[in-house]
Amino acid sequence: MPFLAGGLVLGACIGRFWFLCDDAYILFRYARNLARGDGLDFNPSSGTPVEGFSEFLWTLLLAIPEALGLATPVLAPVVTSLGSFALLWVLLAFGRRVLGLGTIGLVAAALFFGSLPTVGVWSSGGLSTSLSALLIFLTYRSLFGQAPTARTGWAAGTWGALACLMRADGPYWIGILLVLFLASGQIGSERRAPGATRQVLARAALVLLLVGGAFLAWRYLTFGDVVPNTARAKVGMTALSLERGAKYLGHYWAILPATLCVFAFGLARLVADRERGFTPSGVATLMVAATFAYAVLVGGDFMTMGRFFFTAAPFLALLFGDLVQRAWGRSALFASALAGVLLVTSVLPAFDRYATPPALREALWFRWSEKQYSTEYGFWYGMGARAEEWSLLGRALAHVTSPGESLVLGGIGAVGYHCELTILDRHGLVNAEVLEASQPASRRRSPGHDRAVPIEFFSRYEPTYREAFLTRNPFRDKRVRASDRGHVHALPVEAGFPEGLHLVLRPW
Repeated sequence: MPFLAGGLVLGACIGRFWFLCDDAYILFRYARNLARGDGLDFNPSSGTPVEGFSEFLWTLLLAIPEALGLATPVLAPVVTSLGSFALLWVLLAFGRRVLGLGTIGLVAAALFFGSLPTVGVWSSGGLSTSLSALLIFLTYRSLFGQAPTARTGWAAGTWGALACLMRADGPYWIGILLVLFLASGQIGSERRAPGATRQVLARAALVLLLVGGAFLAWRYLTFGDVVPNTARAKVGMTALSLERGAKYLGHYWAILPATLCVFAFGLARLVADRERGFTPSGVATLMVAATFAYAVLVGGDFMTMGRFFFTAAPFLALLFGDLVQRAWGRSALFASALAGVLLVTSVLPAFDRYATPPALREALWFRWSEKQYSTEYGFWYGMGARAEEWSLLGRALAHVTSPGESLVLGGIGAVGYHCELTILDRHGLVNAEVLEASQPASRRRSPGHDRAVPIEFFSRYEPTYREAFLTRNPFRDKRVRASDRGHVHALPVEAGFPEGLHLVLRPW
């Protein structure tokens, strides 16, 4: 019953938010080039490849449908959505077996997880967000879901290694879990025998070191660096980025106040259980805290509905189930009212409604490059619409241009996937030279766009085109200059383009 209830809500939430973001197409292009035999390179003809992605294992998996000629943009969100259903199943089994949650607590946990817009949006999206969260939770389950045995360390190391390969920031959470496992064996009345703790950690560390060492060696030999280029492009760790990260967290609490309430309950339980040490419930609270801290440290994320907080979702769901079950033991009426209020506030953003006043949310605005405030639902809609528009632009470029020609771009994902142009990236995700020529922004910019160079920076590469855009009326569009008249291309309806659409290609 709990899984059915949560699964129905989760399915409805995923359907409500089904979309693909532009960044996913970056992975799709890497996967396509890998399937073709060109290696993990966004621009195979450019020389040394650049690791312009943060999701290594997911990119490898995406190469399978590309090699089989299947529609990767269709299959990718299906797979990641199944990952969310798997995560729901695993967290409910953990809650029943380890935390002792009954039917009331499990239903509450399932409904909280399934209705959280963070989960609904990023179950699709095209990125590995849900799969990464699943692997992190499986590592947590291995370490804290049973008494330590010979298999515990191997299982934790295996799941942890996969989490580290799935996303470049996986080592952060796996490291936190290992530290908490070590501490839980030494603190409180339920501490374990030191030998058992050491054996588990030794086995897990052996797997992580072998896999991690081999991967880092391969990464250095392939890309000439031990960290992905995306980390250097997006993480600045400046005073401005920390301020932005703090506002990113505050804004998340403002749009989803239930997450803050549940986290506060977890902290209260952690203090109340301090004599017992770090229980599985206490570790769940600390994992939520670690996720919040991570988002602040990296300066936030420009994408909608708190993508960086997905990792905390299963742990928050368990804490919510614990909260409702404890309240139910005192008053069923109060527990029902409490759960109802918190769940409703979580569902509201899916309909562009919010429990907090606009003034508070605007005061915590963190997308500083945007000209005006946008609600999270509005930003989600805009992300999907832009990805579709850029996909159409990419298809138009593929129809008009020739492989090997080059174009300077800011948003490189969907355009790059749908055409064969060499892409010169102004933000430096796939062009390492941009990072060498730029510094983290000294003015307020949106997360992920701290570094950028002007178009003129690429003059040394002699690109074919400096700009491309679509228009329905090139004679009235103010973007079209007199010098562009000879570079306007009518796109044929028989090729699948909307009637009256034109591509404007501005040469270098």
